[in-house]
Amino acid sequence: MTDITNIPTEQFPLSYYRYNRLMDELRDAARGFERLGVAGWPGGKNLDRRLMTIRSDLQGVWETIQETERQMSSGNIPKSDG
Repeated sequence: MTDITNIPTEQFPLSYYRYNRLMDELRDAARGFERLGVAGWPGGKNLDRRLMTIRSDLQGVWETIQETERQMSSGNIPKSDG
């Protein structure tokens, strides 16, 4: 069984690098649709809002990961079996 406290960064499902890349990609796509909306593309502003909502949700996921890691490091939360 893998010790989850010793997972190499490159094997962790959402590393800091991957999180930042996803956040940047979502922001860039949202802004692109916002610009298209201004230029007259139907639904562009709505897609901008929806993508930014996804970005906000991803930030919440990241904050949960960080808090869980802090709690596990301090021994305040037990390891789960799933």
